[in-house]
Amino acid sequence: MDPSLWTPNPELLTQLLAALEKSNAPDTATQQHVKAFLDHVALQDPNAYARHLALVLASSSHPNVNVRRVSGLLLKTFVVSATQYRTLVPASVEHIKLASFAAVTDVNNPDVQKTAGIVLTSLVRVDVSHAPDVLQRLVQMLDSQAESVAEAAFGAISIICEDCAQSLDSDAPQLLQQLIPFFIQKFDSPSARLRALAISSTNQFAIIHSPSLIVCLAQYVHGLYRCASDTDAAVIKNVCQGLVLVLEIRPDALRAEMQALIQFMLKCTESTDSMVALEACEFWLAFGEQDDLMENLEPYMEELIRVLLKGMVYSENDLIAMGPDVEDSHIADRVQDIKPVFHKAKSHASKMTDEQKKQFKEQQKAAAAAAGSAASHDDDDEYDDDDDDDDDDDDGDDDSNSWTLRKCSAAALDLLSNLYLDGILEPLLPRLKEYLQSPDWKYREAGVLALGAIAEGCTTGLEPHLRDLIKFLTNCLADSKPLVRAITCWTLSRYSRWIVNGPELSQAEPNHAELYFQPFLQGLLVMMLDNSKRVQEAGCSALATLEEEALDMLVPFLPHILTTISNAFAKYQSKNLLILYDAVGTLADSVGRALNNPSYIPLLLGPLVEKWKVIQDDDRELFPLLECMASVAIALGPGFKDMSPPVWERCLRIIQNTLQKQMVYQQAAAAGPNVSVEAEEADMDFVVVALDLLSGVVQGLGDVGLELVQNSRPPIMDVVVFCMKDSSTDVRQSAYALLGDLIISTFPVVRPHLETLFPLLIHQIGRKDESYEMSVCNNATWATGELALQLGSDAQAFVQPLLPVLVSIVNAGADRRIRTLQENAAITIGRLGFVCPHAIAGAVEHFIVGWCAALRDVRDNMEKESAFKGMCAMVQANPQGVYKHFAYFCDAVGRWERPSVSMNEVFTNTITGYRNALGQQQWDQLVATFPAQTRDKIRVRYNV
Repeated sequence: MDPSLWTPNPELLTQLLAALEKSNAPDTATQQHVKAFLDHVALQDPNAYARHLALVLASSSHPNVNVRRVSGLLLKTFVVSATQYRTLVPASVEHIKLASFAAVTDVNNPDVQKTAGIVLTSLVRVDVSHAPDVLQRLVQMLDSQAESVAEAAFGAISIICEDCAQSLDSDAPQLLQQLIPFFIQKFDSPSARLRALAISSTNQFAIIHSPSLIVCLAQYVHGLYRCASDTDAAVIKNVCQGLVLVLEIRPDALRAEMQALIQFMLKCTESTDSMVALEACEFWLAFGEQDDLMENLEPYMEELIRVLLKGMVYSENDLIAMGPDVEDSHIADRVQDIKPVFHKAKSHASKMTDEQKKQFKEQQKAAAAAAGSAASHDDDDEYDDDDDDDDDDDDGDDDSNSWTLRKCSAAALDLLSNLYLDGILEPLLPRLKEYLQSPDWKYREAGVLALGAIAEGCTTGLEPHLRDLIKFLTNCLADSKPLVRAITCWTLSRYSRWIVNGPELSQAEPNHAELYFQPFLQGLLVMMLDNSKRVQEAGCSALATLEEEALDMLVPFLPHILTTISNAFAKYQSKNLLILYDAVGTLADSVGRALNNPSYIPLLLGPLVEKWKVIQDDDRELFPLLECMASVAIALGPGFKDMSPPVWERCLRIIQNTLQKQMVYQQAAAAGPNVSVEAEEADMDFVVVALDLLSGVVQGLGDVGLELVQNSRPPIMDVVVFCMKDSSTDVRQSAYALLGDLIISTFPVVRPHLETLFPLLIHQIGRKDESYEMSVCNNATWATGELALQLGSDAQAFVQPLLPVLVSIVNAGADRRIRTLQENAAITIGRLGFVCPHAIAGAVEHFIVGWCAALRDVRDNMEKESAFKGMCAMVQANPQGVYKHFAYFCDAVGRWERPSVSMNEVFTNTITGYRNALGQQQWDQLVATFPAQTRDKIRVRYNV
């Protein structure tokens, strides 16, 4: 049907216009009435609804521009919904296109032009097959004599490129092969607006490394160079963005002009236009990723440091956006100030080094699609680029949520300090001294920020200065400006290791703790009760960082710390409570059972119980509280016993209610769209956080909690098994963690369910190739190892189906993604060998090489010890099976740093027994094939 033959319904059009006129009415009742009418029309006849909205949008004779704009926005909302879009017949879609193209040419109404462009963009977004038609028609409009039409058309093109670059690249490559060269030609347009849009549109394909752009890379780069002398700020901003993208994807394309490029970016980083400066500053972050280009930057290091320090000073716009820097602790937080609260499922692994923890976190990323933390004490929070926050409605008045020149400059200085190390100190320190001594607080604050930025990279070079610097910074905690106090907390926390442990390269002062640690701790406790919410947040976050480093050193100060925390609970508004929960949980993790003191428990549990009483079961604010209580339960151990029954009961209730809600939702979804069932999808994070708190209670109480667990209603193992089968990876991850803790502490509750558990464990461990399952596999493997220790020789019944799955993991080769899983699998194999060596020893030749590779570099700990004792038992049971690979075993043994007495005795018996069984001559021949380092270690340590 020809769209031009369609005629509107006069009655419907009149009603629709009347509704649109009232859409901005101030009273809620009228707005609800309008919405109900529009929803009704859209449901009754979606094609008529969409066509009439398009008609209003394109009606240049209608006097009310706002009505036309609202009509276009409603049309965009309708079209962008895939479900609603599918209700449109092709003639309706074509009508929407024609109307939108007509509205783009409405030179008298820029808002209507922009809205029409958004509608066209939505059509392409929902169905990329519209791209050739829409983009080619918009390109034709660029030749319009009316500049506003050309600008509106290119504005729509730019939005399409930004929103649909990936789809265009994969589904319309031939179109891109025509468009990208055309865009590059438009870099030379006489219109600054069109130049900026052309560069921005092309940049979108550099972001995704589009092959259609790569073939035009030389023209693209030369076009950017030509525009580098432009006088328009928007053009220069986009040029900077484009050059940064080229540096990331094809740095060789810039090598010939690198000196001029560095000078250009230095100039732009100092631009008075904040957006130009920010885009240019990104260049230094990208540059830091190019190791082979580092020498190009060295001649400009002094100038670059000057520019970055300047960029770290708060601008007037920064300060205006942040709001008054005043005492505001009595003012309630606004809803938009509080980040959404997420929970990360509990993970169990063998004791890990910091590097291994980083690897483990990388593995968890795939399993946490919505992972985030509302309250984190990450060292990089002060200049964290919140790239994942694409909320267009962010009003930007919370500085912590926006990426600014100040943060980018600090991040660049941090990166440079890690690349050039102490080499940046010579040009940096004189300027830094000027900043720190400035009478202008904004420069002092920037100097303190810079000290924090270089804390990691310049540790060695700064060490001679740290005694004076730490004292200076501690005094800055008393600065009259809240922002200076806040940044000082963060910067001092970056030096926590030195403050706690003293210098590495020189002798520490005998009273080091009194001079540095105690004043810092005292200062942070004062900051936590500051009347500025920013200072409270910074002090609380810094305390959490210090706690991780100080550990038992905090014990003598627990009365003061806990009193401060108790007072903070009474003083803090919602946002800072999230950080406070984190600090309490970290304190519990750091000092452990030292908290189980009758005089401490009321101070610690009192505020938590008060929050526990007022937060509802379906409130996400429950997440940080339950996370905190899990750490507290583990730390208090028996001291948490009185609190355990109500906690246990509530967690089970939360799990039951959430699972029931999810079942209703799934049943409704399965019934299909024609069945009217009101059902909302459950938030499974409630199950995860409740399971993790149950784990904390079990872990803390140990076997003292057996009666509580046995009397659980519903039975705890029914809950665990049900959650082990859930479709959510986070739920299963926490379920397997809880299973492991139940095995360790309350095995009688678990034993009756072995026939059900082992098939689930084996199936889950076998899903190692699914990256998003990695954390679940880790927990399942760890729980299986704990189960083996509890079962003893009875584990033999499960060896046959379990061993091949574990062996496939340890034999997977050096794969960084599964290294932690390989360690857990090796420990579980070792534990099976420890309790039933003869059931496994026959296969030892098939996995000993991978097994040794998995555990050779793991830090000495009890889990590793139980695994090696199991391997030694297997070697003794089947010495011939390890003969060809005995060097690997001896290498792994030799890498132990401080084996316990019993472990060392087992090693001695195993190795000397092996030598005696072979005889000296054959032993000497075997050892001669060992690497020299392994041979020497074994001979010296075990006298063989």
